Amino acid sequence: MTTGFLCVGDLDIDLIVSVAHLPGADDKIFGRRICQAVGGMAANVAVGLRRLGAEARLAAAIGDDEPGEVAERAVAGAGVDTSFLVRRKGDATFMCLVLLGPNGERSLVRLETGAYLPQPDEVPVAAFAGTRHVHLTMGSEALARHCVARARSSGASVSLDLEKADLPDDPSSLVDLLPAIDWLFLNRHSRDHVEQVLGPLVLRQASCVITTDGSAGCRIERGDCRVEVAGHKVSVRDTTGAGDGLVAAFLHGHLVAGLSETEALSRANAAAALVVQRYGAQAGLPTGDELDRFMRQQGPDRDRVTSAEGHD
Repeated sequence: MTTGFLCVGDLDIDLIVSVAHLPGADDKIFGRRICQAVGGMAANVAVGLRRLGAEARLAAAIGDDEPGEVAERAVAGAGVDTSFLVRRKGDATFMCLVLLGPNGERSLVRLETGAYLPQPDEVPVAAFAGTRHVHLTMGSEALARHCVARARSSGASVSLDLEKADLPDDPSSLVDLLPAIDWLFLNRHSRDHVEQVLGPLVLRQASCVITTDGSAGCRIERGDCRVEVAGHKVSVRDTTGAGDGLVAAFLHGHLVAGLSETEALSRANAAAALVVQRYGAQAGLPTGDELDRFMRQQGPDRDRVTSAEGHD
């Protein structure tokens, strides 16, 4: 029976620092340490799915150090299956420095190590057993291709979170990968960059494209149909993990709860609004009850979306 989710990618420790403004070139600023929290794009989605009641498995890598133990305990404590977590002897656990500006927007510095991501051969066939959907990041093109092939062989659908920082040196190599992606997630900044480099029509090779745009909301595009979902007005502390919370809620809403893609995206957009109200990517990931309560507070008119034909 295929009921679970497999998330493949990163598990890390985020060091969150508040600054008066995000630094520029040759800039020297003072910061205030807010907290140290468990994060990682793939791990955040796995924890988000578990909070919503879905079965989730994580394939990631950690070092053989205390931060790695902390990260593993956190995701395992959230109910995520960590059977396919790789522990690298002699390597430090991947960390990320998160600089938070006064409005919750942030800049990230990835402190990559040999334990940043698993190697393709470290995500075996067994990791895909009983999996209905595989969610990937693009930190390693070889890893992504390996997992797409395995997912298709096992009959699982696939989603990919694509960030500008994770684009391969030759972005054109993405062109033949996108048709194998059922749902492609990216933020507006990353989308603008991909379209500038590869052309405005390249993303349409994925079956469905979901673009997030912070407080402005998000949109979903399938074929010639585009649906816009407006953002929520909330008090923003930390936008780290908001996109991951959206991905988790969308996948759960559509693949588990049976909502339409538009309904699932509206619910996912609300999940992102909850994430940004707390420090740390995983602290604000909502349960189903918390998400239902927030959406009721927003009122029935808040769920209205705008549909359009064609593309920008």
